[in-house]
Amino acid sequence: MNYIILDLEWNQCPGGKEKENKDIQFEIVEIGAVKLDENRRYIDEFHQLISPTVYRNLHRITRDIIKITIEDLDKGLKFNQAAALFFEWCAKGGEYIFGTWGSMDLTELQRNCSFFKVEHTFDKPLVYYDIQKLYSLCYSDGKTRVSLETAIDERQIAKDVPFHAAVYDAIYTARIFEKMDFESVKQFTSVDTFRIPESKSEEFNFYYGTYSKYVSRGFADRDAVMKDSRVQSMKCYVCGKNVRKKIRWFSGNQKMYYALGYCEQHGYLKGKIKVRKSEDNLFYAIKILKLTDEEGASQIKDRQLSTREKRRERRHRESEKLRRRQ
Repeated sequence: MNYIILDLEWNQCPGGKEKENKDIQFEIVEIGAVKLDENRRYIDEFHQLISPTVYRNLHRITRDIIKITIEDLDKGLKFNQAAALFFEWCAKGGEYIFGTWGSMDLTELQRNCSFFKVEHTFDKPLVYYDIQKLYSLCYSDGKTRVSLETAIDERQIAKDVPFHAAVYDAIYTARIFEKMDFESVKQFTSVDTFRIPESKSEEFNFYYGTYSKYVSRGFADRDAVMKDSRVQSMKCYVCGKNVRKKIRWFSGNQKMYYALGYCEQHGYLKGKIKVRKSEDNLFYAIKILKLTDEEGASQIKDRQLSTREKRRERRHRESEKLRRRQ
C-alpha cells in the first residue's frame, strides 16, 4: 500500500459570492503530490499547473498566496488532462491511500472531477489520512489544528523550499508524515463525505478504538434525518449492545444534536450528531459515539439545561413582542 500525499491550490471567483459558479466554488489550478511506499519512504512526486476555464481572473487571495500569474497557469494543462495524468501516476505501483493536510483537498478534487466530467472511481467511502489531525494526535491534544508551516517549525524540519506551492506543500506534509509515530495513530483514518451513502446497505460505520463514527444515507429534510431509527440508535461500540438513554437527542440549532446513554458494562456513552447537506441537496447525519466519565456526562446534562433555558428565554421574548403588538 502506497501513500499519496496530496496538496492542491485553487482559485475562486474574484467578483464575490454573488457572481460565482455555484457548481464549482473553487477551481483547482495546481496539483502537487508525493508518493511514499508502505514504509513511508519517498518514491516519486507529481506536479502540474492547470489552465483555468471558469475563473479566468485570479482572486486577490489566490494571487497573494500562490504568487502565480494567469500567464503562468496557461502554460499548464486543462483540468481533465491534468487529472487523468495524476490518477494514472497514483495507480503506478499498486494500491494507495490519500493523505492530506486538512480535510478539504479530496472534496474539492472530486467536485472538480464532477464539474469537468473526469471519470474516476473514488472509493466509497473514501477513506484517507488527515495528516493535520494525526499531527495533533501525536503531538498535542488531538483537537488543536496548526498550520503546515507551524508544524514544520515545531518538528525542526528544514525549510528549504517555499510554502504555498502544491508540490512543495506536499513535500513538507510528507516529511511530517515520515517523522511522526504513525503506528500509534494509524487507526484514526478520516472519511470524505462528498459522496454519501445512497441506501441503508451503503451507510458507513467506523470504529476507532476510543470512539465510533456513523454516516447515514441522505434524507429529503432535516426532520426526517432525526426521525430515522438508525440515526437515533445508540450502541456501545465495545460490546455492541444497545444502551439505555439517559438523555435523548436534543439540539438548539438543528445542526448539532447531543445525547447521553449508559452501558451496564462500560458506563456512560455520549453522542453527537452533525446534520449536513450533501452535494445533491440531501440531508445526512454524521454520528459520533464515545465512552465518557461522570464529568463528561455532566457536561451533556449541563448543555441540555442551557439549551432549555435559552428556549425559555426565546419563547418569553417572542411572547413579549406579541403582547406589545396587541
